[in-house]
Amino acid sequence: MDRLSEVSLIKMKDYIQNRNNATRLGMVELVAQYVMHDLEDVSEEEKEEALLMTKYHLSTDRGIEEIKALYSSAVAWAEEGLFQKGLETK
Repeated sequence: MDRLSEVSLIKMKDYIQNRNNATRLGMVELVAQYVMHDLEDVSEEEKEEALLMTKYHLSTDRGIEEIKALYSSAVAWAEEGLFQKGLETK
């Protein structure tokens, strides 16, 4: 995968921050983590870049529809993961 330039990464991060209020930013983060959680055989650097690109997409007008479609599944996924982690630490 071709790497994005530092300038592009900064512009994407700025767009994400400026486009979303705090509530929507949390939704973007959760859905992005959900979409990207099963990446395998990808370096950490590539995962971080892919996660940023996903957050960027979810921050666009088109991404709003995907958030609506995936949010409940992402919440269930997150709650299941947190619940399982709680059981593992007991």
